[in-house]
Amino acid sequence: MIAITLILSSFLVSTYNWSTGEYNYDSSRKFENFDAFYQNELALSAKENTRPNNEELLVRVSEEKTPIVIVYIHGFGASRGEGEEVTNKLTEYFGANTYYLRLPGHGTNAEDHLNTNFQKYLQDAEDSLIYARELGDKTVLVGTSMGGNIASYLAAKHPDLVDSLVLASPFYDFDDPSAHIFRFHWGKSFINAIKGEMRISKTDPKDESAKYWYLDQYYAAIQNILDLKRFVDKDNPYPKITAPTLLMYYYKSEREHDFVASVPAMLKVYDAIQSGQNPNPKNKLLKIENGSHVLLSKYVKTDKELIERELIQFIKDSTGAEEVKKSKKSKR
Repeated sequence: MIAITLILSSFLVSTYNWSTGEYNYDSSRKFENFDAFYQNELALSAKENTRPNNEELLVRVSEEKTPIVIVYIHGFGASRGEGEEVTNKLTEYFGANTYYLRLPGHGTNAEDHLNTNFQKYLQDAEDSLIYARELGDKTVLVGTSMGGNIASYLAAKHPDLVDSLVLASPFYDFDDPSAHIFRFHWGKSFINAIKGEMRISKTDPKDESAKYWYLDQYYAAIQNILDLKRFVDKDNPYPKITAPTLLMYYYKSEREHDFVASVPAMLKVYDAIQSGQNPNPKNKLLKIENGSHVLLSKYVKTDKELIERELIQFIKDSTGAEEVKKSKKSKR
């Protein structure tokens, strides 16, 4: 028995992928201003045949800087439809220029999703954060699921660019630990052998929500989000977050909770944020009992009244922004 254990342990160690991948921001990719950056992003989306309403979107309330600019980062396999319902209400309430970015490999096809690495996610998100500063005096960075992890990384790296951080069901780990099989070199082959290459969604393709998410995804695409997690975890950036942070998560009971992103991992990261040398006294943890993994979308039933109320108050408290009377219509 001991011999078998030793052989198995040796096999696992020798086939484990110890490399976490590296990312370095490419500062040579420069644009004259936000509009030049935005037009370049739109051109890329058109070239890649991005599906309608999945491309990046600037909601410009004013040609001038608004008191706050909202930057939204969507999750894995998703698009801006994941967060527009609630975020648009914040845009209107605060009269805020708002930018919804499109992560590379999203909004097009499952093959792009499979073949786009996490470094491209981070480069695009970092560019978006840097250039969006031109749109508002203060930046509210919002991220859902994987977008929440990316937002956390950026808030730790650029404390001068993030004035308020909103994390909606941030992905810091899988609720199902079996996804970690992709840490091993044989993980992809094993999953393909027992489940096939594609993870088929139970959602009706005719459902309106199908326009904004990848329904069917390659199992191997999980490697990209796992690589992102491992890269971010490597340096434990969370204690470096100094911006006021609101972390919202869905949990009602052991049987009713987020089954996509690990709630214990979210709570652990929140504790890490609180453990930093300068934790913000305005940090807040918000449990949503009537919810789902996706909290901000019109296509998923959640306690929108509570979420919107808490978000408005948090942004007021963290940025000093106030309601702007709706005298001007936003431009798209």
